[in-house]
Amino acid sequence: MLFVSAPYAVNAARIGFEAVDPRLEKVARTLGMGPWRVLAEITLPLAWRSIMTGLTLTYARAISEFAAVAILAYYPMTAPVKIYELFLQSGLDEASGMALLLLVVSLALFILFRHIARRGADFASVGR
Repeated sequence: MLFVSAPYAVNAARIGFEAVDPRLEKVARTLGMGPWRVLAEITLPLAWRSIMTGLTLTYARAISEFAAVAILAYYPMTAPVKIYELFLQSGLDEASGMALLLLVVSLALFILFRHIARRGADFASVGR
């Protein structure tokens, strides 16, 4: 799943890093910051929102993966495979409860990720 989902995170982070104005990094370097400090204090805070977007997309892709897991690695069970097994064993009533639980947990995590991304972006803009 990592092989399929990782490009979402990499592409989003790449777009975020490309959006950072190189002049800001050069100014920080001329003011005496080292390359690692520029990365930590200038580049990462400005690209934070894109990085979080990529991680959210990666999570969404990974949680929705069903076919590859069901065919290649049935055990240990992921949530979608468990829902499918409940559907086969007990019918729609049992599976719908588990699917609703997965939906609520995923929605809560997406809201948490969005809150973290917004909070990080707000923190990055305080110094400007």
